Amino acid sequence: MSANIYVTELSASRHTFHRHHFCRGNSNRRKSRLGVIEKGYGSYIYLGKKLDVREGDVVFIPENVYCYSEWHGTPEIEVTYISCFMHHERYKYVPQTIDVDERTKGDILQIARLLSMGEGEQLEAYSMFYHLLGTVLRMLRESEIVFDKTLKMAIEYITTHASEQFSIGELAKNCCVSESTLYHLFSRELGQSPVTFLQSIRINYAIDYLENSNYSISTISQMAGFPSENHFRKVFRDFTGTTPLKYRKGR
Repeated sequence: MSANIYVTELSASRHTFHRHHFCRGNSNRRKSRLGVIEKGYGSYIYLGKKLDVREGDVVFIPENVYCYSEWHGTPEIEVTYISCFMHHERYKYVPQTIDVDERTKGDILQIARLLSMGEGEQLEAYSMFYHLLGTVLRMLRESEIVFDKTLKMAIEYITTHASEQFSIGELAKNCCVSESTLYHLFSRELGQSPVTFLQSIRINYAIDYLENSNYSISTISQMAGFPSENHFRKVFRDFTGTTPLKYRKGR
């Protein structure tokens, strides 16, 4: 491990979901994340691969790979992350679980707690985090990753305009490639079509509305970007195994 390494913008976040949740990846200024799966189970999808995680796992998600996730709980899902930008000349990793002991898991959660406190505690969190990195970096698997710039452009367009109506042809034109090239890129790098990726983003919006609003199913369908309510119901069942109304009532 090179001695020339430092981190910036260390922060913590705790995510609590109910039953099912889809987390779209953040393609703008995404940080590296070290997380503890406290409840539930899920999958991180990246570069056409899938990393399955379950309660008790510690996961590392690097900032140089676009990655999104899908979660399930019985009923609760809880994940705590500590995140930062890592400045390291040999920084090439893939999303992965890390086999650490209970003490290390406790340190991750303690750092997250300290970061939510005052300035003195935050300094202590940085000190603990650097010590933690000494253990974690030696355990990480490195990988030569090349992320396609066209795919990144397409993902950013989809995540920004998901609630709007546009065709895959229009998406391809915006990315200055053919529609077939775009389908090939998504299949190769994410293991799915751009249509499926777009639908998953829209379903995430719909789930948020179902959980946190009193909008009708018809209105949610429109707000999430689906062309019709019937289409929304079909896609929702495909992703979640239930209907929007049953999902709302089951919470």
